[in-house]
Amino acid sequence: MRSTVSETLERLILLQVGAAAATRDRVEQAVEELIQKGRVEREEGRTLVEQVMGRARERSAGTRSLVDASVQQGLRGAGVPTRDDYEDLVFRVEQLEHRVRMLEDNPAGPPPAAGGPEGVSGGIDGAPQPPRDEPDTPPGL
Repeated sequence: MRSTVSETLERLILLQVGAAAATRDRVEQAVEELIQKGRVEREEGRTLVEQVMGRARERSAGTRSLVDASVQQGLRGAGVPTRDDYEDLVFRVEQLEHRVRMLEDNPAGPPPAAGGPEGVSGGIDGAPQPPRDEPDTPPGL
């Protein structure tokens, strides 16, 4: 399916490029005929060609946007993730890998509290306090 979609998009792009080239040739030819007949001056003719080609580019951009939106909608409908989805997932996996490495490097648990030996922290007066299993909540709550 991917090659079919890719080939179709490539053909559309080539068709668009070919149409733009043919359009410019036809516009220049028509303007040249008007110049030869004396209906427009050469400078006016150049301006006219640029105006027509500008409008063609605007239409082309609109068509391109429509094709892009259709392709994106088709990919979403098929369940294909967007680039942003992919990058978010890569970032999350990298975070998880980092956390796993940290846990593997320090299997004993979190680092010891500053200022005392492992598992023992100092009290208000600096005397060692035994580790507590209960949460730090005020009495009565």
